Amino acid sequence: MAELMAEEGVRAVFLTGSHARGEADAWSDLDLSVLVTEDRFARDTVSYREGRLVSVERRTVAERGRAFTEPEAALWNLEALRTARALHDPDGVFAAIQARARAFAWTEVEDQAHRHAGQLVAGMAEEVHKVVGGLHAGDGSKVGYAAAGLTFALGTAALLSTGTLVPTENRYLALAQGAWADPAWRGAYGTLAGLTDAAWPERGRAGLRAYGRAVALARWPDQALQTLAQEAASKAAAFLSA
Repeated sequence: MAELMAEEGVRAVFLTGSHARGEADAWSDLDLSVLVTEDRFARDTVSYREGRLVSVERRTVAERGRAFTEPEAALWNLEALRTARALHDPDGVFAAIQARARAFAWTEVEDQAHRHAGQLVAGMAEEVHKVVGGLHAGDGSKVGYAAAGLTFALGTAALLSTGTLVPTENRYLALAQGAWADPAWRGAYGTLAGLTDAAWPERGRAGLRAYGRAVALARWPDQALQTLAQEAASKAAAFLSA
């Protein structure tokens, strides 16, 4: 801690992650975040200290402020800011950011979130084709690669569409699976994401089903993206029913 406080450009230091939430176990790393004065001081470091893995993230106040204007940054940062514990905050800079995080309402970025969710889903049209091609050719590597892309793009789209915040990456898959209260989505996404013991062909087919449900459940401010996504979903459905 003293070492961090002595670094040039440090404005505040706060504890995040499982230790801040009171959920740490013997394998949990220690997550420290530092607010710095300039971009040139922004960097991430990971090291062992007395046998403990310590992750340090250094960001400017402006960079931290993206959590209040950019939906995906909000997904990943708001809960961390809300539950963080100040370790060094002489000027109250972190306290001001935390107060803003705790007062933040998802409605402030909701329209942007739906647009971004649509972009993510539509952007996976190529992965849908890769899954179909891989299943047709019996190519597990191709299906697996595409399934990985679908897992995170569709998962993030579900979280954005519902304003489901991520307190820790360890819960990402479960939160994405449960974001939409749709049994078909939850079943397909769980299989796609590897939350079951399904083999790769079934994960590929589940990815196609999950894509179709995401297209149906997402809101679409952009008609062109919706048309693209619906065409990809139609091709996936045709393959599944063949």
